[in-house]
Amino acid sequence: MTHPDIPALEALSRDYSETPRRVLFVLGSGKSPAVEVFEAAAQQRSTSIDPQHLAEMAAGRRRSLTLCTPMQMVPEIVRSLAHSNVAVYQVQMLEV
Repeated sequence: MTHPDIPALEALSRDYSETPRRVLFVLGSGKSPAVEVFEAAAQQRSTSIDPQHLAEMAAGRRRSLTLCTPMQMVPEIVRSLAHSNVAVYQVQMLEV
């Protein structure tokens, strides 16, 4: 499988900088375990999440969340969501 964007995406996997990137997470549930994972992530340096979106997720009205975080944090967030039994349906970087 070849696609022109694949080399650029592979290069991002080696990005250990603190440069925040906008990343979309689409989840199976937006209740408490997911909110706890994202609240913990928001405490990390260079990571920001809209508090209103977190409140909507906590209320069960949102199953997707956009945050700004360094690329090296994305696998950690996915791992924490999986450990909390939250289904992750999609993770997509929104801008390079």
